[in-house]
Amino acid sequence: MKKYLLFFTFILSFVQAQNKLISGKIMIDGDEELINLEKINILNSNSDVKTTANSDGIFSVKVNLNDDLTFIGGGIEQRTLKITEAIFNKGFINIHLTVEVIELNEAKVFTLNKDMLKNIGKEKSFQEKMNDEMGIVTHDFKAKLNLKETETSVRRTIGQVGGLSAIGLFKTITGAHKKIKPLPKIQKSKQDQIDDLKRFYTENYFVEDLKIPKGKVTEFIDYCYTKYNFGKLLNENNYDEILNTIKEQAPKYLTKLKSEE
Repeated sequence: MKKYLLFFTFILSFVQAQNKLISGKIMIDGDEELINLEKINILNSNSDVKTTANSDGIFSVKVNLNDDLTFIGGGIEQRTLKITEAIFNKGFINIHLTVEVIELNEAKVFTLNKDMLKNIGKEKSFQEKMNDEMGIVTHDFKAKLNLKETETSVRRTIGQVGGLSAIGLFKTITGAHKKIKPLPKIQKSKQDQIDDLKRFYTENYFVEDLKIPKGKVTEFIDYCYTKYNFGKLLNENNYDEILNTIKEQAPKYLTKLKSEE
């Protein structure tokens, strides 16, 4: 019976040793402005563990060696990444995703006629003929001409590239690339950043993986934050260095706690 118990304990400890929390940063190749990074889901296909990224594209998830992480979200092409030994040992990854492309079966190019009325398929009314004679162009007529020009511009673009990304189509029609500016980042207080780190890595990681007492997790993060300038690392999105520091300092912090008892 003891032999079976020892064998079971060995297997359990081996499985736990293979399980590891890793972090990563999502980067959108092409255009990040109109992709909501917080809506991107990260699914561990082997364990069914699921998480999401934050507004900066940073995420954290538990994996085993050779697990598959699948990245799914509106506006991006789905991608699956295998956790190799190099990724597993490093504990941090940069993942590049691409904007989803809409393929159109048929794209026709229409050129503008010199007679602008033919472009909108409209004959002049009696009032418009009178306006022409008097040199007057109505707002309604201008609006229809502008709309037709926009449609023609979209078709010409599609015909040239054979397809158009959802974001590119939106920009072509609305001119969003001229209107949208990235919002300034809100400066968070030290305590807010400490709370964010605690939520990001999860209290479970600090208590079960790093063996920090539950009531000391916030104090431990504060200790690392102050001593290793986490504020600067957070501004640089250097979560790789933060994770390495937390793992290195946990045993030293536990020794410090014992010496104070």
